[in-house]
Amino acid sequence: MRLLYVAESVPNRDPVRGDGSSMIPYEVIRNLPSDVAVTLLTYSGSVELPDEVRSRCEAVHVLTPRAQRAAILHSLASRFDVGACERATLEAVSTATRLSRQCDATLMHGPHVLFLANHLYGPMALQTVDPWSKRLRMDSGMVGGWRSYYRRFKSVAVLQTERRLPERARLLTVGAQDAAEWTEALNRPVRSIPNGVEHTAHTGRKGNSRTVCFVGSLNYGPNIDSVQVLIGKIAPRVWQRVPEAKFVIAGRQPTPEVLSLATERVQILANVPSVTDIFHSADVAVFPDEHGVGIRNSVREALAAGLPVVASPVAAREQDAHPLLTVEEDQQALVDHIVHRLTNDRMPTADGLSEAATRTWQTVAQEYLEELDNALRA
Repeated sequence: MRLLYVAESVPNRDPVRGDGSSMIPYEVIRNLPSDVAVTLLTYSGSVELPDEVRSRCEAVHVLTPRAQRAAILHSLASRFDVGACERATLEAVSTATRLSRQCDATLMHGPHVLFLANHLYGPMALQTVDPWSKRLRMDSGMVGGWRSYYRRFKSVAVLQTERRLPERARLLTVGAQDAAEWTEALNRPVRSIPNGVEHTAHTGRKGNSRTVCFVGSLNYGPNIDSVQVLIGKIAPRVWQRVPEAKFVIAGRQPTPEVLSLATERVQILANVPSVTDIFHSADVAVFPDEHGVGIRNSVREALAAGLPVVASPVAAREQDAHPLLTVEEDQQALVDHIVHRLTNDRMPTADGLSEAATRTWQTVAQEYLEELDNALRA
């Protein structure tokens, strides 16, 4: 198969500039079978294209996005949001149209490039981490004043754009609940393809430390709220019973309000190269999320690392039952489980958990290919 892969940003796993959206094309491209010839079309940014992605592609086309200030002005006068306006250039349309003619099928990733679907030839599958109209609705509830009104307005406009996507395009997202809600909103089928993880063995507690960790992008609104709940409300109750407990907050680009939480017992680690190392050095991972969409990758990664996880229902959304996963809505119950994990010297193990049981990126890449094969047959 000759595949055109359109990504809204450079596929990468950069610990500073990367995110969930750039991670998916990075992993999918690397794990596609060798008989798939990949032509990558993406946009320049702060991260260079990794060698392992470039070497896997038969051809690479990197476009220059529109300047942000100009994109903001375009957004005010259009139904697109700023991210889409940055990418909606004449060069992007002409290049994507030309390349789609040369390939058997197109796989597009990211809500900010979905506008290109109406300019492409041939079979296609369109993937977005979560429906952007739903994401904007969630964001509108986390801010006040004119910003809330504007995001609600944009949510409606983006939904109208999503409803105009070509009928022949197969629509994909990560979370099953998002897929069901998008199916209803668009009145057409949407499939969920959850992300993969890498299975790593947990070696258990090292020394006498009692460590709680939280991992996630620390410039993302729902994660900022979670960290503030964890340190402001949950940690004080834990310290009453386990005074020596330490909290490690790790993730990309922490904002000033996150950095201000650092104390002798709270460590903020910015842009860590490996979250697996964080999980392997902790006794329990805690995710007291109150907002969020899709599936929380950090929960899956912690479980794949063999680390016990205590989470709110929002954080554990769509997670399969797991012997190391505890889900509680009440904060006091979360505290009780955290204390239990910290004071239990015997590290629990996930009976029956094996590398074969872990959802891999090879499986994910194969499922994307299945959708492209279905599009080709249709």
